Amino acid sequence: MILICLKNSKKIFYVALIVVLSFAISRGVSAQGSVSLSVSPTIFQMTANPEQEWRSTMRVVNTNPFELTIYSEVVNFRPLGEDGSSQFIPVNTSDDVQDTLAEWVSVPDTAFVIPPEQTIEIPVVIKLPADAPPGGHYAAVLVGTRPPENKSDATRVETSQVVSSLIFLRVSGDINESGNIRTFRTTEPVIESPSATFELRFENTGNVHLRPEGEIRIFNMWGQERGVIPINQKTLFGNILSESIRSFNFTWTGEWSPADIGRYTAVATLAYGENGRQFSSADTAFWLIPWKILFGIILVILVIITLISWLIKLYVRKMFSLAGLNNENPLQQRLAVDRRREVSVVAPIEAGILDLRSRFGAYKQSKVSILLNYISEYRLFFVGLGVFLTTLYLIFWFIGSVSDNNRAFEVTIEGKGQNVTVDSESLQYSENQVQQETEKRNVPPIRIVNTSDTNGAAANLALILEELGYVIHSVSADLNSSEEQTVIVYNPSVADESLEISTILDNALLSSFVSDDETEPLITIYLGNDIADN
Repeated sequence: MILICLKNSKKIFYVALIVVLSFAISRGVSAQGSVSLSVSPTIFQMTANPEQEWRSTMRVVNTNPFELTIYSEVVNFRPLGEDGSSQFIPVNTSDDVQDTLAEWVSVPDTAFVIPPEQTIEIPVVIKLPADAPPGGHYAAVLVGTRPPENKSDATRVETSQVVSSLIFLRVSGDINESGNIRTFRTTEPVIESPSATFELRFENTGNVHLRPEGEIRIFNMWGQERGVIPINQKTLFGNILSESIRSFNFTWTGEWSPADIGRYTAVATLAYGENGRQFSSADTAFWLIPWKILFGIILVILVIITLISWLIKLYVRKMFSLAGLNNENPLQQRLAVDRRREVSVVAPIEAGILDLRSRFGAYKQSKVSILLNYISEYRLFFVGLGVFLTTLYLIFWFIGSVSDNNRAFEVTIEGKGQNVTVDSESLQYSENQVQQETEKRNVPPIRIVNTSDTNGAAANLALILEELGYVIHSVSADLNSSEEQTVIVYNPSVADESLEISTILDNALLSSFVSDDETEPLITIYLGNDIADN
């Protein structure tokens, strides 16, 4: 018995040991598998001149409860397909010609240790050569948990977890901003419910990246608007690289109404360009034909027309009968034509009214009984009257429904990795906010240019001014300037408004300037170190 117990206890011990080891191994595997990183900003957008140097930092966040060792590397990238995906291209170290952005970007070639749930900053330096080609240049800083592997012909980053920060650089010079809507269509030319999917392909034929923005407006066959699809608005992730095509997909779902059956037209309008706004537009058509409902509507219309036609014939026969004419006799038909002035169109109605009066006077029954008997005897007339009034109501309802321009709709904007859904209420709310802020401040949109040494100062100022009710036109950085004082350049027509902004910015300097370019903002804030440091 003792030996048996000892053997069983050993078995139990080994089983327990295996369970503990399995649990520990699984915890270790899950811990390694749940490694996560995040980087900020995810995109740098800048304009620079040849021989210019730009410095900034990118923040890497370790959201894990354990320490991480990370490495960084710079690669070029180009579009892969038309859905916004990118293909990373390693720098060719054997090539002596350094004409790609990745070769102008420098990051520390060392490992970084990030404590648990902490953040570090990695310095990023961009130094442009004197012969930097004008136009758009694109690179990415890859941050991963495994070091790069150097090979003879190429360099490739292989990581268990990798994040990237994209760099969009615009080198000044001979810039060509050109593009057009290559394709705009619906995936289905005929739909049975008010839900259509649109595909819009924009081609960038210039040498610099573009960010076209605009909208698609959908109209029914009566010219009434049935939906608005915003395109690339309030986002920085819709850039289209030079000499490439970007495809956008949208799904529109409208409010159902029989009055909207028929041909629809969708009009897409996009604006692009920083040197001067250019426009491109296209339209497409599709049909909303719910076959089952349409057949039912046509059947009801045919029944109504047949019934009205039959009742009119009965009414005409009654009219001729009261005139003493037999409409079925050919001779009487000719006499009816000769004596048409003696035939009254309202004679059947007058006869019916006289009959009702005589019944009220002759019969001693209750008026309700007399009226019910009267309606029963003249039921065809009342059926015809009901059909006529119903038809009249349907016609007015159809006209009102067609002219109604306040239909609800929903839009799904398909993006890489996620879809964004907005509806008519949220879009109207956004428009009302902009209109309310504009009316409240009565100040034109403001452009902010960062001429300080503090990266992100213009973006922070834009948020502050937006909270105060101002509308921001654009935010950018001047890499070739480092100014100590903030200057507000304004058009003389908005002098009072500019003075108000100057007061908010600790009495910043004011300078009036009249530009011949009508697209230029009336107010531009050149942000210096005096405001950026506060």
